[in-house]
Amino acid sequence: MKLKNLQKIFFLSQSKFAIALLLTLFSCTSSPLILIAKSQQPTSSGNQPPQDGSSRGRPTQRGGAGSRGNCPSVEVPIVALIPEKTVSLVVEANPTFWVFVPYQLKDVPKGEFVLQDEANNDIYRASFTLPEIPGIVSFALPSTVPLEVNKTYQWYFKVYCNEQKFDSAFVHEWVQRIALKSDLERQLKTATTVRDRIQLYTQNGIWYSALTELAKLRLAEPKKATLDNEWASLLRNLDLENLSQKPLVGEVKIKQ
Repeated sequence: MKLKNLQKIFFLSQSKFAIALLLTLFSCTSSPLILIAKSQQPTSSGNQPPQDGSSRGRPTQRGGAGSRGNCPSVEVPIVALIPEKTVSLVVEANPTFWVFVPYQLKDVPKGEFVLQDEANNDIYRASFTLPEIPGIVSFALPSTVPLEVNKTYQWYFKVYCNEQKFDSAFVHEWVQRIALKSDLERQLKTATTVRDRIQLYTQNGIWYSALTELAKLRLAEPKKATLDNEWASLLRNLDLENLSQKPLVGEVKIKQ
């Protein structure tokens, strides 16, 4: 009995030793693997866009982004007048882009509009100056740069708060030109008023065209109360009702 008990104790000790040895080996070999795996993970930069708004893979920025070191403090940041977090639709080859800019010309000496394809290749760049007063401004794409049907583009509207372009604020959005469906095309052609056309654009989610048509009416008749109400209603649909009382100041001036 004593011999058998000794054998049991011996075999039990061997098993415990083997288990301990395996655990030691596992801990020694797994740690480097964990370290290697961690080292291969991409480092996070806080997902903050760069100052010039030109890196690949950045999400949509309807509201102001970028460095504002020397830019004046404002209650409402720079904002693009389009739906948020979606690709907006347009039917024109040369659409007009609308942006609320809270800065005065004296505080923002220059601006830049950039149009790129989906692969971040530049299609068009232009420098501009803003109107004298803050407000909602427009940038019309020139006839020499038509958007192709069923293609998606990204655009940037950037303003610089010093001549060296160190401090900036910008918006970044996507736009897709679509071909009009036959029914909608027929309805637009038979529409008797501009307001009817605006309503058709709105109902079909073609916000760029709706904004441009209504903005032109407001610029032509700035004191017409019914247009003010329609403008507020349109901006409400875009969750931008807070901009409805901001002045509509017109086009930026392109630098040749």
